[in-house]
Amino acid sequence: MLWTRGASLLLASAIFQISSANFWVSPSGNDYADGQSASTPLQTLTEAQKRVRGVNLNMSGDLHVYLEPGTYHLTNPLVFTSEDSGSNGHQIVWQATDIPAGVNISGGVPITGWSYYDQGANIWQAPIPKGAKSRHFYVNQQHAVRSSYNLSRSSLSLMEEGFNITDPSVQFLARAPGIEKAELRSRGSWTDRYIPIQSVVGTYLKMHNPAFNNNIIGYDTFISPSGTYGALWIQNLLSILNEVNEYYMDEDKSIIYYKPADGVDMNKQYCILPSLEVLLIVAGRSYENPVHDLTFQGLNYMHTTWNQPSTNLGFVDQQTGGYLGEDSVYQEWIGGFPYWHQVPASVQASAVTNVNFLNGSMVAIANGLGVGNDPSGCAFPGIGLGASNVTIAGMLFTQVGNQPVTVGGVQANAHHPVNPLMTNQRLTITENIIFDIGQTHSGAAAIVSTYVTGAVITHNDIRDVPYIGISYGWGWGSNDAGGNPEYTERGLYNYQPIYKTPTTLKDGLVAKNLISDFGTLHTDLAAIYTLSKSPSTYTTQNCVGYGNGFPGLYHDEGSRNYVDFNQTLVTGNRWLFRNEYVPMTTGNLTIHDLYVQGNPELGTNSYGDNIYNVTQFSNVADLPQQFKDICANAGIPPGQRAGRPVQQPPIS
Repeated sequence: MLWTRGASLLLASAIFQISSANFWVSPSGNDYADGQSASTPLQTLTEAQKRVRGVNLNMSGDLHVYLEPGTYHLTNPLVFTSEDSGSNGHQIVWQATDIPAGVNISGGVPITGWSYYDQGANIWQAPIPKGAKSRHFYVNQQHAVRSSYNLSRSSLSLMEEGFNITDPSVQFLARAPGIEKAELRSRGSWTDRYIPIQSVVGTYLKMHNPAFNNNIIGYDTFISPSGTYGALWIQNLLSILNEVNEYYMDEDKSIIYYKPADGVDMNKQYCILPSLEVLLIVAGRSYENPVHDLTFQGLNYMHTTWNQPSTNLGFVDQQTGGYLGEDSVYQEWIGGFPYWHQVPASVQASAVTNVNFLNGSMVAIANGLGVGNDPSGCAFPGIGLGASNVTIAGMLFTQVGNQPVTVGGVQANAHHPVNPLMTNQRLTITENIIFDIGQTHSGAAAIVSTYVTGAVITHNDIRDVPYIGISYGWGWGSNDAGGNPEYTERGLYNYQPIYKTPTTLKDGLVAKNLISDFGTLHTDLAAIYTLSKSPSTYTTQNCVGYGNGFPGLYHDEGSRNYVDFNQTLVTGNRWLFRNEYVPMTTGNLTIHDLYVQGNPELGTNSYGDNIYNVTQFSNVADLPQQFKDICANAGIPPGQRAGRPVQQPPIS
């Protein structure tokens, strides 16, 4: 069953009954047909949308739009506004006729006509549409990788507007054809940053601004990654294309180059170049007039790109999709802290209520699903925020370039909305399978929930993620009532007020999730990671497997009022980290009835924490059946696992 707190949903095949007013759509249909039966389907989703708008004002039952199997190629995003809502409490359901297989919603174009460019090096070429721009390319539903060359940080010296290549062994890169369209990429402890090159003089790389200036200030920066961790590349040159699954796109010549594995005939592969950044926008006309009573079921979203990192803004990554996105150079990093943007999702919903995303997938896609994100992260006509009673259930997320699921915003109206209807509330993320993500921006968490009242994150199966499993909360305590003294010292309140009232973050539940193999590319993380005060918030019955040496629970800056109980953490010696010190506001944490492999850390402390009934174990045989059962039942419920790509729990 699709499990939620206090309620359950029926199986996908039985959620909705067919009503009298329905439409059918097929890629081989005809928009001049009546669309009233499977034998006379419409062809396009936009035409079906027009037909629905003619009959949805006074519904007497649920209305279905049945989508026949195939791929629906979009040239513009699908936009659903308040006019596309159900009525009289009835739902409009856009549903695949074959829900397990689904239908494909693609924002790309097939690339064909491959020939050898360099047969000896096994590099192929193919024409692409003139004027095409994309930072992504998909081969057989997998992300191809931009051509790259690994650099040592000592190879570069910092200059006023860029870098000088001081290492003679790599100075050849400055003479490479197309170098002025290349970029530098830096992976740090928790960030993954991009700066495009503006011009080259000799061995001096002048970088675009504000991407350059903003990427060298703050924490875990381009020039000073946190600790000793970090990797650096130059990317997007034809001359360095030498690894399997790398590609280079020449926008001027309208040619794409790709290196497959030996023996692969590119004319027999499924190759897609995305042209859209957003596939689906669900956006109310206003907070008083939201989109409502709308369901999308069995839709497979795929083939998008996100091109901003190629502009002068680059990608000034901060954490879990938050980035410096303003077109201005900050003299102080802290000055941009209140104005971080969110990476725009490929499927977006804001100013919505009673909306569901069910039993579909997001595969071979740039960015994931965003609900109630800030206006700056929403494409027109999205107004941002204002999401309530939204369910994301039974989805598969894999081969996602960034974060699969991001709910909530990060700017001021997310945590202290001027209009109460902006509040994100009662958002449920349940029974989803998430793995192999962060393909282009590796500082990605599987699920991010920021400022939300009543977030419910349950029964998700999460594995093979480069950074955090579930990131809950935002703001590092800086927006909580009374502020965070640590951020007074850092100068934040020269740029924003100290709020006197609590944020919208409260009443959360993170339960029955199965998380393993997290932190594959980054550090400073956990399976379940929290930020800021969140009253009446619980993590319980989660099972956490091996996480590359990182803990199961991490209460970071400002985390307060969390209760962690009844969990099994199979993470080795590290199971808990609490970022507590004076003057940080982290504390008042209650942790009890856990089985862990490290030091139980029992007792109270000066920060108001209380840890009790935590038991250390070394052998699975020592676990009480109750804690074995936690792992057996975490993730996708046992009765729902057949035929789905679920992981095996660490303890059975």
